[in-house]
Order: sequence, then C-alpha cells, then structure tokens
Amino acid sequence: MSSGLKQRIVGAFVLGALGLIILPLLFDFADPNRVDRNSKLPPAPEIESISVAKAERPEAVSDKPTTAEIFDIERSTEVTEANEKPPGLNELGLPNGWILQVGSFEEKASASGFVNQLRQQKYNAFSKRVEVKGSTRYRVYVGPKISKSRAQADKQNIDRAFNTDAIILHFVP
Repeated sequence: MSSGLKQRIVGAFVLGALGLIILPLLFDFADPNRVDRNSKLPPAPEIESISVAKAERPEAVSDKPTTAEIFDIERSTEVTEANEKPPGLNELGLPNGWILQVGSFEEKASASGFVNQLRQQKYNAFSKRVEVKGSTRYRVYVGPKISKSRAQADKQNIDRAFNTDAIILHFVP
C-alpha cells in the first residue's frame, strides 16, 4: 500500500475514535421517558372502622297541625295603613336631598371665584348670602344629591382637590 492511502486510513480511524469519545459527551442518550417507579409515599395508615347504629323510625307519628293552627288566624293583628306620604319625600313633596357646604366667605367675589373653580371641575356649585351674627357671609354649596353616599363621595373628592373640609347637610329648597 502506498503511504498516502495508509495515512488516510489511519486518519479515518482517529476521527472515528474521536467521534465515539466526543459524541456521548455532546448528546445524552438516556431514555427521556424513563419513569422512576420507586414509591416515595409512606404506607397508608390503618384506620379503624366505626359501626353506626341504624336509624329507626318512630312507631307513632303525631298528627299534622292544621293550617289554622300553623298561622293562628284568630290571634293575627290588625293591618295598619302605611304612611300616606311617599318614602324619600319631604313635607313639601320634594325628594329628600343632600348638599355639601364647601366654604363660607366674607366677600362675594371670593365665593364667586370658588364657585367657578368647582364648576370647572364639573360640580353643580352655587353660593347663598347668609346673615351670621350680624355679618354677611357667602356660603358655597355643591349639590343637591339624592343619595347620601354620592354626596359623601363628592365630599371626599372635593376635600382632596381643594384642601377643604366640606359639611354634608340636608337640602332645603
């Protein structure tokens, strides 16, 4: 044989041997679907059985009460008529409402400015002139609201936005 052919054959054997050594290192030929069948659970505890007595039906069943006995029609009380004024309405027949007193000012211009700020925030604001201890005050209100919970929610929002402490009052038209 020629030396070139020998070198090629030896080189092929060396490459084959290297492939057999490196190939198992690169690939894991273990079965990936292999399941460990050894149980790691403790044995089941022994449970004592309990004997339960069988329920017995009573021999005599009492008579069923009549409808009159159940509802006791003879002892019923007189039905009174409900109030004539509809619920949620005041003496004038208007819905009960809630209003927020947001501020009280000595100057009408200050009250008007605050009313405008509230209206810009989409609140139904207005002011009223009030006499307090001989001096004129201008009180700023928001509302009216039919539900007190809505008035309380508006109070929290207004107090937070304008740094005030609004008062929830009954609305009197």
